[in-house]
Amino acid sequence: MTVLVAYASERGSTREMAQHMASRMAVALGPVDCRSVEEVGSVSGYEAVIVGSAIHNQSWLPTAAQFLTRLAPELAKRPSWAFSVGMVDALPKPFRKRAAELQQKRLRGFLPQEIPLRGDTIFSGVYQSDQMPALLRVLFRLTGGRFGDLRNWAAVDAWTDEITAELAKPSSTSSGNITP
Repeated sequence: MTVLVAYASERGSTREMAQHMASRMAVALGPVDCRSVEEVGSVSGYEAVIVGSAIHNQSWLPTAAQFLTRLAPELAKRPSWAFSVGMVDALPKPFRKRAAELQQKRLRGFLPQEIPLRGDTIFSGVYQSDQMPALLRVLFRLTGGRFGDLRNWAAVDAWTDEITAELAKPSSTSSGNITP
């Protein structure tokens, strides 16, 4: 099984999550490539692809969006998943659920329809106070906003394990032109 975990990361949090996923999957599936979307020219050598991006200004990073657009025909021929890394868990508690729903809806609308994703999810990442101007930082804190490493590794592991279990099944890669 040849699997690629591709990522676009601004400050390293998404890269670390992708590397963690790849390492965890490799235990059951054998070597898993983990590369920046900028390093991937084609996915034709992979049987499955997981792609993730940091979310900035309510959108994937441009390099991740270009990756999906450029490789959509290839991605449509193999099992593919997507994950996003944002700051939903940093928001004041009353806004988290609604913000997560809105962000998920917006991101699903952005993902190319020709890629039949088997799953997509949003994780929280690392959100540092220096990412925000001083006045907004104070207001953010006063309204209950949080800074720090907000990654939920148990959720990342659970999602990764679901994908791994699906890929480990002999018939999981038989779709279209892909054969096990």
